[in-house]
Amino acid sequence: MNQHKQFRLATESLVSLRDAAVEEEDELKIDYFFYTDTLEKSQKIEKEIRKMNYVVNQEIAFNNKNLFIISGRTTEIRMMHEALRKWVEEMCALGYKYDCSFDSWKIVHEEKIQI
Repeated sequence: MNQHKQFRLATESLVSLRDAAVEEEDELKIDYFFYTDTLEKSQKIEKEIRKMNYVVNQEIAFNNKNLFIISGRTTEIRMMHEALRKWVEEMCALGYKYDCSFDSWKIVHEEKIQI
């Protein structure tokens, strides 16, 4: 997915969060997914992601044994446009640097149940 599409997804995600009463000051974690075609590339990007203090996992794709999936969860990030855009830029650059595709991501938002 290219950077332009990622930025559009960020904007759409923030609109949805505002509808769910999540404000700019709120901090949430993000699940992210990269994939690549060699173990060496996946190990290099995994090492970089660990330096960011993110949860990171590595596995071989279920439907394609020639693809490696690098996934995990970020630390908390403020849900404001500038912060999310900066994060998207960093993740796209990281993927480019290690020849890995920054495939997708999803903001983790569990609605609080009121009793």
